[in-house]
Amino acid sequence: MSFGILGTGVSGLAAAQKGLDTTGHNIANVNTTGYNRQTVEQISTVGIPFGGVFLGNGTQVSSISRAFNEFSYTEVIYNKSQFNYNNTQTTNASRLDNFLANTDTGITKSIEESFNAINGITEDPTIISARNVFLSSAESTAKRFNNMFSEVEQQHLGNINQEIKTTVAAINEITARIGQLNGEIAVANSVAENGFPANDLLDKRDLLVSQLSEKVQVNIIDLPDGTINLTVGTGLTLVAGTFAVPLSVERNEFDSNKLEVGIAPTPGAPNKAIVTNQLDGGSLGGLFKIREELLLPAIRDMGKIAIAYADAFNRQQSLGRDLNGDEGTNLFKDINDPQVALTRTLNSKQNPTASDFSVNITNASLLTGEEYLMEVDQTGNLVVSDKDKNVLATYTPADIAAMSPPTNDRLEIPDTGLNINIAKNNLAVGDRFLIRATYSGSREIERTLEDPNLVAAAGNALDVSAPTNPNNVELSLYEITDTSNANFPNQANFPPPLDPQIRVVVDATGTQYSIQDSAGNPLAAPAGGPFNIPSDQVIDLPGMRLELKGQLAGNEVFNITNQGGTAPFDEKKFGPGDNSNALIMLEYQNKKTLDGGTNTFSESYAELVTFVGVKTQSGKINADSFAVLLAGAEQRMAAISGVNLDEEAANLIRYQQAYSAAARIISIANETFDSLLQAVR
Repeated sequence: MSFGILGTGVSGLAAAQKGLDTTGHNIANVNTTGYNRQTVEQISTVGIPFGGVFLGNGTQVSSISRAFNEFSYTEVIYNKSQFNYNNTQTTNASRLDNFLANTDTGITKSIEESFNAINGITEDPTIISARNVFLSSAESTAKRFNNMFSEVEQQHLGNINQEIKTTVAAINEITARIGQLNGEIAVANSVAENGFPANDLLDKRDLLVSQLSEKVQVNIIDLPDGTINLTVGTGLTLVAGTFAVPLSVERNEFDSNKLEVGIAPTPGAPNKAIVTNQLDGGSLGGLFKIREELLLPAIRDMGKIAIAYADAFNRQQSLGRDLNGDEGTNLFKDINDPQVALTRTLNSKQNPTASDFSVNITNASLLTGEEYLMEVDQTGNLVVSDKDKNVLATYTPADIAAMSPPTNDRLEIPDTGLNINIAKNNLAVGDRFLIRATYSGSREIERTLEDPNLVAAAGNALDVSAPTNPNNVELSLYEITDTSNANFPNQANFPPPLDPQIRVVVDATGTQYSIQDSAGNPLAAPAGGPFNIPSDQVIDLPGMRLELKGQLAGNEVFNITNQGGTAPFDEKKFGPGDNSNALIMLEYQNKKTLDGGTNTFSESYAELVTFVGVKTQSGKINADSFAVLLAGAEQRMAAISGVNLDEEAANLIRYQQAYSAAARIISIANETFDSLLQAVR
């Protein structure tokens, strides 16, 4: 019986010792990040049968468990991931919002100043200083666009690229350490006495998973040996047991300045699968989200405004006359400059051989800032689609041949304001190309007019009358295309007293038009027509394009006379003092020339600023919401897993008393044993 007492005392002493050790461990780690309070779990030892009864045989420690709640932990890492996801977006969006909305760095002020300068010309077009002020304001506006592009692309997008690199490196470091800990945990679990869990290793691993969730949202899969697998997105593996799958930073398929995240589809595979779209949540997901939904659209929208602004002034310049009486020339670099047009299409790096496309902008009001994908399908067709994979155009091999050298016909992409041809044709099945017509618009705008005398403030000397026009349809000059055309209406090609020089005659259906000379004879085919009237009602004439405004009734007749040219013309109406073209330029301040004719230049920019501001505010609201949710989740987890010093102090006393009592049991057992020995001597 004494041996039973001794064993019982020893078991109690050992259990109390483990209780003291564990309590001391808790107290020592009260400030250790990620530490979960540990608790000694005791059970009674199986009793000894004696005389028909079972006598108690002491205690044993069955486990030292962590105060860990998987639901609370999952709640913490999810909210942490979502907070960082939204906070990263908010931080970057706020920088862009402050930049675009600032009157000193935004474009609105420069645009308004350019129209103020035009107003100065309208007061007296002969004053050279007023013309110089206008040229200076045009230069300032172009430079402002240039600076905005540089700021957003180099600073904002450059910062995003650097953060992507840093974040991917941090993710790889964390996942590698998690893989190592998985191995250590598996070994510890296999050799642990009575299957005791490796609590401190589990704490370290859970802390790393929590840190990883700040970077990217992860899914945890528990395995029987105590290890875990980690996946992201739709099941992409980051950690499988002891093996960590490293992410890599890759160049975008089309744009080498745009970074993506890749991963080897199988261990050691040389080619990386791009998995950017599968990385949701965390700061990395936030970086890609803000880049794709805010920064890149902002650059494209700035380019759209710059292109429309330059095109409007260039077009109106071409419709007027300068101080020398000549047709106006471009104020800004041609928006369809051949070199610029070639930069609007990017080859996929997977294309075996590069092909070069030239993309011209035919109608700036239709520009949306959207990107378009071109692919050569299995039948050899070139298919153009939008971001939602809606097919916009399909060009057959015959079309492709017509677009290619030596003919280089331009084919329209319907409803986009764009047309294309192929400067270098190396097309092969599977080739892919990205059209981004407006991306570089704010970088490429450049004032090219230097001489103030060449500002085309005067009217174009084009008189249009309509002896037959029941619906009062307006016909006005839209664009000068070729003044060297032999049938271009001017006094050199049609000497006075020919008036009108040419006529536009609409057929009875109002769907076709013909071009006649002053005597009513059709111009030599094909210049005389008949031609179909397009849906935009912009019709082609020799050396020019005219725009019809209104509903044609049929049988309209328009007389056209250009009073400019070599012969004398009405000085009051068309001379140096005329400001009629400058007045039309001034109208562009309030003219709806953008976004399908719904916005002015300033309104379109204000819409961009509002869009960025709304995104910023929305991100802030989401970040604040998840900050509250995260704080609550962490408090709930701390209530379960945290170390309470008062509680641990009480445990110290409890285990100390148990230890002393167990020691007393051993002492009594010794005394009893000694008494027995003395009794038998």
